[in-house]
Amino acid sequence: MASVWGELKRRNVVKVAVAYAIVGWLLIEIASTVLPTFEAPQWFLQSITFVIILGFPLALVLAWVFDLTPQGVERNESSLQPGSTASVGGRKLDFAIIGALVLALGFVVYNYVLEDGSEVTAGVLPNSVAVLPFENLSPDPENAYFAAGIHEEVLNQLAKLSELNVIARTSMMQYADGQKSIPQVAEELNVETVMEGSVRYANDRVLVTAQLIDPQTNAHLWSDSYNRDLADVFAIQADIAMNIANALEAEFSLAEQESIEAIPTDSPAAYALYLRALIAPSASLDDFRRAISDLDSAIGLDPDFASAHALRAWYYASPLLFSQQVPVAEYERSAIAGAEQALALDSNIGLAHSTLAAIDDINWRWAEARRRAELAYQLSPNDVAVLLQYLRFTRSAGEYAESIRVNERWAQIDPTSGGLYLQLAVTNRYARQYEAAVAAARKGIELSPANAGLHLHLAYAEAALANRDAALSEVRIAEQLFGDTFDQVFRVGQMAMVYSQVGRREDAQRMFRLLETLDGESPVGEAVWALAHIALGESDQAYQQLVAAMESPSSINNTTLVEIKANPWSIPELDTPRFQEVLSGLWSVE
Repeated sequence: MASVWGELKRRNVVKVAVAYAIVGWLLIEIASTVLPTFEAPQWFLQSITFVIILGFPLALVLAWVFDLTPQGVERNESSLQPGSTASVGGRKLDFAIIGALVLALGFVVYNYVLEDGSEVTAGVLPNSVAVLPFENLSPDPENAYFAAGIHEEVLNQLAKLSELNVIARTSMMQYADGQKSIPQVAEELNVETVMEGSVRYANDRVLVTAQLIDPQTNAHLWSDSYNRDLADVFAIQADIAMNIANALEAEFSLAEQESIEAIPTDSPAAYALYLRALIAPSASLDDFRRAISDLDSAIGLDPDFASAHALRAWYYASPLLFSQQVPVAEYERSAIAGAEQALALDSNIGLAHSTLAAIDDINWRWAEARRRAELAYQLSPNDVAVLLQYLRFTRSAGEYAESIRVNERWAQIDPTSGGLYLQLAVTNRYARQYEAAVAAARKGIELSPANAGLHLHLAYAEAALANRDAALSEVRIAEQLFGDTFDQVFRVGQMAMVYSQVGRREDAQRMFRLLETLDGESPVGEAVWALAHIALGESDQAYQQLVAAMESPSSINNTTLVEIKANPWSIPELDTPRFQEVLSGLWSVE
């Protein structure tokens, strides 16, 4: 046994084995890190791994038979002595092993120590602040909206400073009950500082207190109290924003300072109505209508109130993106008129550009939609509404890597939003990264367990991974959560597809019949019918409906057409020339 081991060492087989193992492991690690960046399929990495493993015994055989000499590769003779050519090859292998170890060590240090450590330390956003919901101290309960509105506006002002990372209001509302300590809030949101405050509004007077706190020491980095007329509320908000920037030593431009210090309206009453509208909508049509009524009154008091025009335009556009129960033409006209009026008063309102981008998208003016969406994102990168629309546009265009990048930014400023994980799940599904889609959907469900869309897209992703029982369970949950009301009729088509993917044809047919019932109440859309026919395996009928859908631009068809073009189910029929030809013009900006 000793003689065999000695012969293996003499012939450098052991050194070749060590060198091969190190270099092979390094190649697999690099490939697994780099290939996902280029969206390479999983089989490609698996093939590389298989080839490297297969090559190991071959390398050992070659090391036994041949040796590296100054004259090149020669057959290994049986009686080589120390100092012979085998020793020359051995020394070269020593250097090769040392070099491979250095590279491997460097990779480990970077990938597992420095990179992971940066996630722990850099996980805390630089120049970041979480503004807790302001405590309402107003004597009249009807004025509770004022504290919420001031909180929202302070966040909006802070978000204008590009050097600051400001957590969005949706992630902050869970802390309204004050049950968690400042350090807990900071840890959960990965922020450097936390601001708390209170608002008292009565008799056209405003009392605002605010303090910026270091969660590590509970020390006040800055604090102040303002007791002024309502007309001075803008100066209060600007002062708070600039003092926070100074406390965090965040740089800001003169243009950013001027934007924060600008007075949006000369009418305190109009501003109070604007604040009430700002915090009202919860995605129900009644809430949107009440908010629009308040904004109509605000604009009546001050026709030059640009922010009110922009918000009103957005509230007209938003229902067009998720509901078919509004008069489309009327809402489109109002959205366009309001956004254009807002931009005539202030060309730098990102939300107004985003509104027009949404209308362009609905009407398939894709080049213009892209231009406006990009401009809106440049102007307001911290506005979640703007960010969401830009994300949707990039995904519609098939730019999944960019969509995921925007999603990551959203996660920084709104980390507890179930909606962001819904969008991330959708994007990963379209990119056919199903495991990532499952992870995103499950994270979203942890945050928003009653979000039917999250359960539906989890079902989609589980079905793609052939996890049929899990998929069936999730789509059942989604159907229960949706209930009898389907504002978003395309969801019925999606559920039909999930049922089809898990082999439940009778349930897919049940969804088809539900669409027939809903079609009597409001138009379903040709693309949704196409999706339902695809679920039932009726490709000719699906093709005919797709042709009709591509001839009638509408918000009803948009979402489903983009999904069918992406074909996240990997249905071969959808990749055939006739289907690809009819879908080729979708989101083309050439």
